[in-house]
Amino acid sequence: MSKQIQRYQKVLESIPCYPDSVSSLEIREKLLSLSLLPINSDEKSQLRTVQRCIGQLLADHASIEVNDSGRPYLYQIAKGHRHPIKPDGMSSVVSLQVIEQEIKAMLPPTLRSDVDAIFSSLKQEETRQTKLWSERFCYFQRELPLETPAVDGEFFILIEKALLDKKDIEFAYQKRGATDPKLYVLTPLGLFLHGNSFYLVAMTPKDPSQIRTLALHRLRTLKVGFSSITTLPTFNVKEYVEQNARHFSGGEVQKVVLKIENLNGLHLIEETLLSPNQRILEQDDKFTTVEAEVRDSHTFEWWLMKNANIVEVISPAALRSKIIENLRASLDRYNSN
Repeated sequence: MSKQIQRYQKVLESIPCYPDSVSSLEIREKLLSLSLLPINSDEKSQLRTVQRCIGQLLADHASIEVNDSGRPYLYQIAKGHRHPIKPDGMSSVVSLQVIEQEIKAMLPPTLRSDVDAIFSSLKQEETRQTKLWSERFCYFQRELPLETPAVDGEFFILIEKALLDKKDIEFAYQKRGATDPKLYVLTPLGLFLHGNSFYLVAMTPKDPSQIRTLALHRLRTLKVGFSSITTLPTFNVKEYVEQNARHFSGGEVQKVVLKIENLNGLHLIEETLLSPNQRILEQDDKFTTVEAEVRDSHTFEWWLMKNANIVEVISPAALRSKIIENLRASLDRYNSN
C-alpha cells in the first residue's frame, strides 16, 4: 500500500464522531509518529500535506464537518452520522465479517494486502460495541465454498494497462478439457467476478461483433501487444453479461410450479422462499405445490438437482424434462460402477 493511501486512511480514522473533534496539528503529530510525513520537511510543509489530505477527505465524505471559527481548524463526523470506516455496532461487525469471509478471498492477490491493512487498522481501534459483537456474533458461509482458482496477480496489472493504453493482449489459453493451451490475440473490454472466479471479456481485433468470455485462471501466459486497431468508445460489462451470458447472470424470468415435500422442505415453503411472490397452489399432509418466478439459469438448475429428493418440477415442461434427463444420467453413472 502506498504511503499516500496509508496517510489518507490514517487521517480518516483520526477524525472522531460528534461531539469530539480533532485539529490539523493533532493529525500532523499522529502522522509523524507513524512515519507517514517526511521528517526532513519543515512544519509548514508537513501541515500543507495534511491539509491536502483533509481536503480530499472533505470531497469524498460529506459527513465530515469543519469548525473554522478559530485556528487551527477542527474536524469531526457530523452529529447523527456513522463514521465512514470505523465499525460502531452489530451492523458494522456483521458487514465486516461477511466482507472478510466472502469477498476478500475472491480478490486478486494484488488487492488483498490493501484490504488486510484496512481490516488490521479497524480492529486496532475497537469500540465497546464492536468488541461486544466481535465476540457475540459469528458468520458462517451457507454453502460449501470451493477454493478460489489461482490467477497470476501480474495478469490484472497487464490487463489494466492494455485497457488504459488501448492495446491488444497476447496470451496462451487452455480451454476446459484441453490438454494444451492455444495462443490468442484479443482486444480486452473488461473483467467481471462470478462466484470466486474472474472472467475476461474481450473481442476479436477489428470485429466488435465477436466478443468472447474467458476464465482468467485458464490463462497460462499474458503480455500486452500492439495498439488496438478497433476500440469501443464505451462498453458496460454488467449490461453485456446480463444480455449475453445466461451462465453467469441468469436468463429471462420464468414462472415455475414445484411440488415440495412438507417434512424436509418446510423452509422452502415458509422461510427461505424462492421469490417474494411465491404462492401456494395446493397443499396436503405430505406435499405442497407452489408457484414462483425465478430466472432461467444454470444456478437454478443446479439448485433443483441438489434438492431433487424433496422438490419435483411440475412445469415448465422443458425444465422438467431437463432435470429428469440429468437425474437419469447421474443414476446411470452410479449404476455403471
